[in-house]
Amino acid sequence: MINKVNKYEKIGFIKNIIICIYDLMLLFSVLFFMSLPWIIVTSGEAVTGNIFYQLYLLIIILTYYLWFWIKHGQTLGMKSWKTYVLNTDNTKINIRQGVLRIILALVGGHLILIFTSKSLQDIISNSHIVKLKS
Repeated sequence: MINKVNKYEKIGFIKNIIICIYDLMLLFSVLFFMSLPWIIVTSGEAVTGNIFYQLYLLIIILTYYLWFWIKHGQTLGMKSWKTYVLNTDNTKINIRQGVLRIILALVGGHLILIFTSKSLQDIISNSHIVKLKS
């Protein structure tokens, strides 16, 4: 039987930030293509101040992260770096933890990584980003 406690190790600050940037680039691409129907409906005009469009984008962001985290334990950016987001007991996170992670990341939860080894979303959602030990 594999010991799940010692199977993973923490990732560093730089890798964490690189993964965030990579995922943001992928998410930007998804948001760009998912915005095409709105652009067609508005005849190419910019969509600003429309609450329905903003909710639409929020749903896409939530769906992107939650689907990958809950189903696979990692986003596409995390897959590239062979990292996973897991509970502190090294099992997959649930929807509540995923939503907490997203909200806290949106308000700057990564900023405390400068001072500590865990981000705000790691601390409050009882989860962490890890990689398999070599």
